[in-house]
Amino acid sequence: MFIGKNIMRSFTQASLTLATISLLSGCIVIASPSHANVHQQKELTLSASSLKKLDIEAGAGELTIQGSDLATEITVTADIYTSSESKSSYEFELSDSGSSAFLIAKTNNSGSWIGKSPHIDLVVTVPSRMMLEVKDGSGPLDISNIDGAVSITDGSGGLSLNDINNNVDIVDGSGAIELTDIIGNVDIEDGSGKIILNDIDGSLTISDGSGSIYARGISGNADINDGSGDLTVKQVTGIITLDDGSGDIEVEEAGGLKIINSGSGGLKVSNVKGGFEIDS
Repeated sequence: MFIGKNIMRSFTQASLTLATISLLSGCIVIASPSHANVHQQKELTLSASSLKKLDIEAGAGELTIQGSDLATEITVTADIYTSSESKSSYEFELSDSGSSAFLIAKTNNSGSWIGKSPHIDLVVTVPSRMMLEVKDGSGPLDISNIDGAVSITDGSGGLSLNDINNNVDIVDGSGAIELTDIIGNVDIEDGSGKIILNDIDGSLTISDGSGSIYARGISGNADINDGSGDLTVKQVTGIITLDDGSGDIEVEEAGGLKIINSGSGGLKVSNVKGGFEIDS
């Protein structure tokens, strides 16, 4: 009789265990990866006669902004990539309020994807005189021929600016930064990635986490705080101030040089016309 009770108890426990496993397995949902295989092309335009500034909020995708001396409108061409299950899962709007225009271009990137995830590639044409404020998620960003001030907050992806006739302010997470032919002051706060600067007619301020820095042709002062990576600065009319963590330093042709901290790495200096000071 005692043995029979043990057998019955074991059978009951086994049955409960199987039932629990069955219930749990019924709650497991395995989502299949999706494809961003639906392509749509759309265009938006907006009269710019009374507008002074364009504010852009973009998600994933390439973003190209071109200034034109002949343009009287803001024109946006978008290549939108979504999935067949959610063709309309994106935002693409161009509006204005007062003297500012607002462009929003974002997709829903939640879930798992085979190949590229949903994204929007943008080509934006604006009157050259306009100011720009850009918040970009990820993907290459290219801006050219702009006379207004440019302010950028960028998550990741390469960043290229050329022919900007005003001040440039950049806050960047990661990715290479390249600036050429800037008439105005440049301020860069960068997490990681190489920085290449050529022909800056103004002062330069850089706060960099990691990655090499190359700067040539600065008409004003250059103030650089660098965490790690090689640092090369050439042809600076004003005074160069350096605070460096690690990496080689090369300075060639400067109005003056002050090194607050040279960290670790080699130091090569030539053709400094004014004072040359090393604190540590």
